[in-house]
Amino acid sequence: MYSYPCDSAMPKRKRLTPKQQSEVLAILSVGCTRAAAARCIRCTPYILRQTMSDRPQFAEQVAKAEEGIEVFCLSHLRKAAQKEQYWRAAAWILERRLPDRYGIKKAKTLTAEHVQKFMAMCMQVIAEELSDDELREKIFSRLAEELEE
Repeated sequence: MYSYPCDSAMPKRKRLTPKQQSEVLAILSVGCTRAAAARCIRCTPYILRQTMSDRPQFAEQVAKAEEGIEVFCLSHLRKAAQKEQYWRAAAWILERRLPDRYGIKKAKTLTAEHVQKFMAMCMQVIAEELSDDELREKIFSRLAEELEE
């Protein structure tokens, strides 16, 4: 029979040292990605994720560092947008915050809203034209399944 190694023989999970964790937080706070932070401290993204999983406080600090850079950048964009000569900053914010209303639309592209309206119209036509209740429900059920995928 095969015998399983005891727990003490199992390899330990690799984690970042406290110094490496501080370096990661500093790197993230200037806007770098997690992958870039891992490269900078010469570890793999997997080890970074493992440390975050094992140390919830560190994971929370990572999230705050990532959110902080977003707030910092957006606040500077907003300040620039308040000056008339930097109107493009305001346009940039609108394009990204409200892309359905202000985003650049490519010709012949469908938005989620277009698809929803079309599907609602199709369902209405089926409901009005198909008198067989059982068949109508089967079609509606099938369409709902397809939309979920």
